[in-house]
Amino acid sequence: MKRLRVLVACEFSGTVRDAFIARGHDAMSCDLLPTEKPGPHYQGDVLDLIDGWQPVMFAAECDTEGDGWCQVRDCDPSSCPCLGPTQDGAEYKEINGVLLGRHEDNPHWDLAICHPPCTYLTNSAEWAFGDGPYHQKVKPETLVGAKRREARQLAIDFVLALWAAPIARIAIENPVGCLSKKMKPTQTIHPWMFGDDASKATCLWLKGLPALKATNEIKPRMVGDRPRWENQCDNGQNKLPPSADRWKLRSKTYQGIADAMADQWSCV
Repeated sequence: MKRLRVLVACEFSGTVRDAFIARGHDAMSCDLLPTEKPGPHYQGDVLDLIDGWQPVMFAAECDTEGDGWCQVRDCDPSSCPCLGPTQDGAEYKEINGVLLGRHEDNPHWDLAICHPPCTYLTNSAEWAFGDGPYHQKVKPETLVGAKRREARQLAIDFVLALWAAPIARIAIENPVGCLSKKMKPTQTIHPWMFGDDASKATCLWLKGLPALKATNEIKPRMVGDRPRWENQCDNGQNKLPPSADRWKLRSKTYQGIADAMADQWSCV
């Protein structure tokens, strides 16, 4: 199996990133928020990295001397995901005081899995907006009229920029919403298809990747003749009560889906 360079865009939980790392790949997450779990992470705009760039390591755990030699893997710098500041065979650029680099012989990511913020893309955003951070310049205050349409268009443009990245294999994940009207999704999945007792319709747009196959389907409880999973009340609504971090809890990828991505997309 080839070791892949994997970019996980708009992920702060580290769930998908760590699933790929556990299978021997070089994965990095990126988000405006810091990572919740220790691991390779770029806190900033993912568009800084989309062309294959990654932060340069300075005397980090993997590169204790800051010379591009990976002490953890003890491998040749040309095949190491860690980039030192003066490594041969690498090119560099600086963005907002951060030094980024990429290998000249393998400049691009092999796979990108993107979770663009859905604040202005979901069906519920037709009438209300959440409180989470927005990846572009428009902040999530309550917007109306032209400003709301502008915010939504910026969100769509951001997704299109991810889709057009120079990466052979791309997956974009988002709830059912206006994006699925603009771009027909490849498939729609639920966590219960992958071993988690939860229902959450999630669209996947796939480029160069096969559709995910269900791995461990969880049967629902029945409320009358209607199926309900553990994350749902009897009326079908999500059990999570309103709170300041509700958006954050709902945005995290379920572990079963992350494992299926890492297992099924590692060998493509």
